[in-house]
Amino acid sequence: MRRATEEWGILGAVFLDLLGFGMLVADIQLRAEKLTPAGWPKGLIIGALLGSTFVIQLLVSPKWGHFSDRRGRKPVVVACTVLSALAMLTYGFASSIWILLLSRVLSGLGAANVAVAQAFISDRYEGEKRTAALGRIGAAISLGLIVGPPLGGFLSHLASSNYFNAPPQFLVGIVAGTASLVGAAAVTFTLPDVPPAAEQSPGKRPVIDLTLLRDLPHLRPLILIATVAWISLATLEGTFARLIEHYFGYGALEFGFLFGYESLLAIVVQGAILAWILRRWKETPLLRSAYVLQGVGLALNPASALFAPTIPPLVTLFGASTLYAFGSSVANPTVNGLCSRLAPDDRQGELFGLLQGARSLGFVVGPMVGGVLFDWIPAAPYLLAGGVCVAAALLVPKTD
Repeated sequence: MRRATEEWGILGAVFLDLLGFGMLVADIQLRAEKLTPAGWPKGLIIGALLGSTFVIQLLVSPKWGHFSDRRGRKPVVVACTVLSALAMLTYGFASSIWILLLSRVLSGLGAANVAVAQAFISDRYEGEKRTAALGRIGAAISLGLIVGPPLGGFLSHLASSNYFNAPPQFLVGIVAGTASLVGAAAVTFTLPDVPPAAEQSPGKRPVIDLTLLRDLPHLRPLILIATVAWISLATLEGTFARLIEHYFGYGALEFGFLFGYESLLAIVVQGAILAWILRRWKETPLLRSAYVLQGVGLALNPASALFAPTIPPLVTLFGASTLYAFGSSVANPTVNGLCSRLAPDDRQGELFGLLQGARSLGFVVGPMVGGVLFDWIPAAPYLLAGGVCVAAALLVPKTD
């Protein structure tokens, strides 16, 4: 009973934090485009702005994870969730590209909450049950990303109405920040206060901490593959709103439908189907297949324009989203589970901080590369990303 209460508390906190992020996700690319000064290279600036969160995350997530190994998961999750709330409140008042940048930096400082939540789950499960439990964390993330975008769109419209007469992002920031603070309260009242392992001497650690990879060299290929896959995925996250606007004139409404569908599919896969698949497939071939599906789905997005005369673009986009979302929903918890199995129990926080750092590196490089390629040829980042995912699938080492 106690374990269930703790898990529901951590899942609730992750959901509420990603609910807040989801409110922003449909707006931030287009808002950054509007706030970018005339004459500046928009693709590069938007990519750098989105990537700034992940530069900070890359630097601090492994340290947050290591700290949680020594002092316990609870204080880190609470601190990071409060920082995330401050980031969203700042976004609500952003009237220039610099305030928008400040909100992204604060978001990066607090972005380790998901990694530490994953470490908390790993403390309590082993083997395939651990991978399935990590899938439930992914489902909580996806649920927040389903509810967030339409709620954010509604709040933006409400803020601009005569009733409020405020900037569109104002109510979004207030409600998103409040949701994260509620998540912090949920963790405060449900998670135990005791550290999961004996306290260790912190020692002196480098700014970018790769100690775990030095100590456990068998982790290196999986971390490298995960990083490359995240780079390919981030090219979509950084350009998709611009892609569908460029080719089809679609806006936040269509983006919200597609994003919500991908998140809904992720909930179904990670919350129910993944546990069933894991009982029938070994994790290594499963990961390879998932990366192939993810790559094909990414490459199909710009191909929607080719089929537009005979097939409605939304139909093709939903098909591409199905392949991509199913693949990524299986790949992410599976690679996390494989890595977790290879690391000792007293370094799980450090491991998930490192995995979060790998994701951060992907989201630093991906949006900037994707933005530059998009300004050149809009389809280029998607074709490149699809090829990279297929290559990553071929390089997955046998660990079963």
